[in-house]
Amino acid sequence: MPESPRAGLPRRPPDLDEMPVEELIRLSRALTRRITDQDRQRLTLALRESGDARRLWAGAPAMLQQFFAGEIDLDDDLARRFANAPLLAHLRLVPEAGEPLRRQATAILGSNDDVATLTVDAALDETAALVFTFTLFGTLALRFHLSPLLEPDRLRWMELLRRDSGITMLWTRERWEQPYLILVTREGFGRLYAFSPHGIEAAVRLTPDMIAGLVDWLKALWFPERSLPDPQPAPGERRAGRRTPPEAQDRRRSLLHTAIPDAPEEQWAPDSGEWDVPSDALDW
Repeated sequence: MPESPRAGLPRRPPDLDEMPVEELIRLSRALTRRITDQDRQRLTLALRESGDARRLWAGAPAMLQQFFAGEIDLDDDLARRFANAPLLAHLRLVPEAGEPLRRQATAILGSNDDVATLTVDAALDETAALVFTFTLFGTLALRFHLSPLLEPDRLRWMELLRRDSGITMLWTRERWEQPYLILVTREGFGRLYAFSPHGIEAAVRLTPDMIAGLVDWLKALWFPERSLPDPQPAPGERRAGRRTPPEAQDRRRSLLHTAIPDAPEEQWAPDSGEWDVPSDALDW
């Protein structure tokens, strides 16, 4: 039997517009499940390294025990429990940008009608404490206090909170024995859940802009020196045409591979340096 003329050629990626809705749903759920499994493994390893793994099975809430045992989908379980959580879509900072900071800074996230708000108070001291206050109709408030927050934990938070999809536990070294929060992000949109060991719970939904605004605000408070722009080279250095360091070459290839994942590596620029340009001259 003659060989097909397309034998040995790479398969053409499926056209999403032609794919049945059921198949799209299946692929989306499979991707979400894989991301959730990665988060579960990461959190399990962190609990083992901190010595909290045994305490998990001894005194953690049943929901967390089921999640770490792989018995429930934490995203689905929480979404059903808080099906009508309000959507917060605008952000106000106190003090505003440019005004002097004193003992505390505040971010207020509100719904379009301001019926529901989330106030985040950040202490400007060595504890870096955060207080999340969920307010409904301006009369009922639930407060969750996280303190102290160590610098390694805050750095890790910044990395995890910027993901487009994933589950992030916002807790102190006391874990579930003190108030903690869970942020579930899917395609940039988030659901923030707060829990207290006294049985108090609250939830809101966040737009991608609200998550990005909150993370940028926390980064500016916690790590102001890292918020400054990278220094630009002098004009003479830029015209010198010096060879790009190997680290910059690898980083540029990584960006190219992300932007064009199907391009074979032999199509990229060689290491001879003839294509080398300063990284700051690239307009992404």
